[in-house]
Amino acid sequence: MPEPMRYPTRSAAMVVAATTLAVTGLAACGSANPPGSAATIPPVTSSPTPQALSAVIKAVNSTLSVTSAFDMTFSRSSSSGASATPSRASGAVDFRGPSGTIRIDLPGAGGGTERMVFLPDTVFIKPPASTPPLQAGRPWIFANFADIAKFKINFPPYIVQTESINPAFTLNELAWGSTSAVPAGQTEFGGEQTASYLVTVDLGQALSHATGPAVDVFSQALSAEISATGGGATGPPVTIAIEVWVGRSGQLVGARVTPPNAGIGTITLALNGFGTSVHADKPPRGQVVDLAGMIPGAEQEALNNGDTDGA
Repeated sequence: MPEPMRYPTRSAAMVVAATTLAVTGLAACGSANPPGSAATIPPVTSSPTPQALSAVIKAVNSTLSVTSAFDMTFSRSSSSGASATPSRASGAVDFRGPSGTIRIDLPGAGGGTERMVFLPDTVFIKPPASTPPLQAGRPWIFANFADIAKFKINFPPYIVQTESINPAFTLNELAWGSTSAVPAGQTEFGGEQTASYLVTVDLGQALSHATGPAVDVFSQALSAEISATGGGATGPPVTIAIEVWVGRSGQLVGARVTPPNAGIGTITLALNGFGTSVHADKPPRGQVVDLAGMIPGAEQEALNNGDTDGA
């Protein structure tokens, strides 16, 4: 995990502890794979080809036009704190929104189920029942990422940590920034034979090509990834490698990536159930606490035109 931030008040530290439960639970994890998924792409011995890049981009764009259920697992090189490893994470995503829901199962006495709802510029988080709510009767926490500056100053890693477990971010990263792809042969993933590829993604290109309803949030996450690698406007291109699997339908069915600066290790995303119904509904207004309103010096009226709970 990134070095913990220091805040001037005890209440702000409590907010951080509660609202980063999803990523802190994922940060100290061992490894796992979705049922039926491939353990890894075979050793790559070939070179990038235009045909491979075209196939990947076509598959990504096809998937971005639909909805899907998904499973997600996380791994790190160290197994320290393995008791915090999520049993699994799963959900549903509408890539067109983008919007989605995710359920993160955390084992152990202090575990439970964490729920998240993603919308284009906001996220709602409901920590496990074992975590006391910030306000009685308000179990949900709301982060309005439309106010990028406030989160950038007070919670620098928070946006990239949160959006890295949003499947729509990974697919858009591929759509905007893929510059080359190496064909890696046929591999079983999710119970079917797939074509596997190792894709190079230029984060600067992705940032410059970013568009759509979630552009502000996704751009901030991309900027954080670029900064984490020491890149900048005048430096060499900053790239990451993403393993992808394309199914017989021509859609992307899996991806594996290690997001820079997220502190959550390597994510393996398995997509299934294309066309599934997605109900990314806001929690009731009376059950929501606004995170930004608890940042020291933050005023509620500065957020969301005075609407402080986002519901």
